Amino acid sequence: MKVLVVESSRFHQIMISQIFNNEGLVVRIANHCDEAIEILESETMDFVCTAYQLPCGLDGIKLAQLIRTTPKTKDTPVILLTSNDIDSSFDYAYNSGVTEIYNRCDINELSKHLTASIKNKRNEINARVLFIEDSKTVATMMIRQMESMKMSVKHFPSADEALDSFKQSSKEYDLIITDLLVEGSLNGMGFIRAVRKIYPDRSNLPILVISGYDDVTRRTELLRMGANDYIVKPILKEELAARLSNLVTTKQLFDQVKMQQEQLFQLAMTDQLTGLYNRHSLAHLLPKYFSQSTRHSQPLSLLVLDIDHFKHVNDTYGHTKGDDVLSKFAQLVTANFRSEDLVARYGGEEFVVIMANSTVDDAIEKAEILRKYVANHLIEGLKVTISIGVTCADNQADFDSMFNQADEALYHAKENGRNQTISYPMDVVTV
Repeated sequence: MKVLVVESSRFHQIMISQIFNNEGLVVRIANHCDEAIEILESETMDFVCTAYQLPCGLDGIKLAQLIRTTPKTKDTPVILLTSNDIDSSFDYAYNSGVTEIYNRCDINELSKHLTASIKNKRNEINARVLFIEDSKTVATMMIRQMESMKMSVKHFPSADEALDSFKQSSKEYDLIITDLLVEGSLNGMGFIRAVRKIYPDRSNLPILVISGYDDVTRRTELLRMGANDYIVKPILKEELAARLSNLVTTKQLFDQVKMQQEQLFQLAMTDQLTGLYNRHSLAHLLPKYFSQSTRHSQPLSLLVLDIDHFKHVNDTYGHTKGDDVLSKFAQLVTANFRSEDLVARYGGEEFVVIMANSTVDDAIEKAEILRKYVANHLIEGLKVTISIGVTCADNQADFDSMFNQADEALYHAKENGRNQTISYPMDVVTV
């Protein structure tokens, strides 16, 4: 790709050229409009990037007007760079043929904007496409263009065949393109209905419909049915590229937002030191444990675990060493219980475990295995012990009542000398 930079300032010539060079573009320099026009007459440019203020009478907006009135250059994007506030001239600039306007004083922002413009011009989209088209001529043309845009295309001549494949690997695709009328028993509309039963959210998987009929009623019906966009044959390459880019970019932005939301949710739900669920996450996670216990009449046990004399560890060895002990202990707790059990750091050196489908005897057995292991092994080079309180739910139990019961049992374990497991009511003591 080639870009013409029209700029009289040597400093800005070097600065702007470097941005384009970093993206692999070949740069030509013109100091004023007359020189720019000579270059445009002899060479084909993918971009023109011009300063607003130029010597020799013509400014960047006048240059854009000349570019738009010349057949060879009328479709060339023109980027206008300004050092001044020209808000009052924005409409005039755009109406004159300027494609984009950026402030050249903020180099970092300018670099981001120009890089984005280059990527849009290249139309490089890393996307996986399911494509339904029974016309070999149209299919060949579109596949060639999509592959030139770095898209991975899986082509089907019939919607029936495409639907069978889609049901087996629906998460494989970023975009669906389907002709409205295709061979086989299932047409494009039927295919869209079937896809939207699987993916009702259009942002999850966009659908582009292509057809030889430019019918407003049908187009409206397709959009209501679940299509995201509609394009009429004969298909212009530039229009197809723009629509594909818009659909995929929008999906990728939605995907990015969802991923960020999930990451933020995980951060809010997770204790950063140990990687376990935190106290606040219990409100979101516990209802399913209690509802499952009630629905299937299964026992549900809760354990509260506390590291004995943990303040002494912090005071003697420092908080960094204390954090190491907590982190290692969290790993031991997780390894001791089942994957279906819920392990959380409740606060400080206190941990909570919810054991699904477990009687109090099951919970005590697990607690004792962990307690004895900790008592007989060093954790981060230190000798520590733990105390554990255990309770089991009845059909009417909730977390607060169970926690209070287990916490009361834990209190008795502490009062009774620590390094032991006590269940609620306090009639089972294991030392």
